[in-house]
Amino acid sequence: MHTSEFLTTTPPDKSQATNKLLTSLPQASRQSKSDSTLPLPDLKTVERLNETATAKLSEIVRRSVSGECEGYDKGEVIAAKALLDSGATKTIR
Repeated sequence: MHTSEFLTTTPPDKSQATNKLLTSLPQASRQSKSDSTLPLPDLKTVERLNETATAKLSEIVRRSVSGECEGYDKGEVIAAKALLDSGATKTIR
């Protein structure tokens, strides 16, 4: 996969998706276990996924802005940076 394909094939709101899942997990765990649907991952797994995805996206943005990494569309990098900036105040490390 070419590097620019990663951002174009990945939904731009991955961190928003994991944040939404993080907020819905406590409610979902109270639902009956007799559902025939697949179980949701545990909270710790989703938190680690969110941290890993955010760190990787941050690295891509940092390397693209500094010129270390080429191949990403400038608009995609700007959108990814805006997404990271919008969630920056919500992230607690």
